[in-house]
Amino acid sequence: MEKRDKIVIIGMPGCGKTTIGKILAKELNYNFYDMDQYIEETHGKSIKEIFAKSENDFRDLETKACKELILKKRCVISTGGGVIKRGNNIDILGEYGIILFINRPIEKIVGDIDISSRPLLKEGKERLYKLYEERFYKYKEAAHVEVINEGFLRDTINLAKFKLKGKIKE
Repeated sequence: MEKRDKIVIIGMPGCGKTTIGKILAKELNYNFYDMDQYIEETHGKSIKEIFAKSENDFRDLETKACKELILKKRCVISTGGGVIKRGNNIDILGEYGIILFINRPIEKIVGDIDISSRPLLKEGKERLYKLYEERFYKYKEAAHVEVINEGFLRDTINLAKFKLKGKIKE
């Protein structure tokens, strides 16, 4: 794989995609894009409002966002946890970007996630276990690079930078 200037972060809700993505972007002198925030800004509605209409409408907007954001230069893109539900999203993102899977143990996520702001988790934390079962191997399969996030944030970021070295344009 030739060196790329786009890092796409995937993983479960609450695994640290946005937090890690922002720091990684800053340290690499890349731009940072949060896909959910991008969808909200470009469509003038909250993710919750879009989901209230239908999950399919949200997934269509998410695919559109994949196509638009992957064209940006020197960037880190933090995706929503469900981006892997549509294989074509991964095809789009993986064609030009390096897909980084932030693998955080489910017990750690359940211990500190705020479910109130996440439409798919409105049924409670048990839903996280079901999502984890559905998605875990899809994340692993889609990833070019995997980093386990279970200790200190700084260690996770350093490991990500180490594993990305030689794969990204600096």
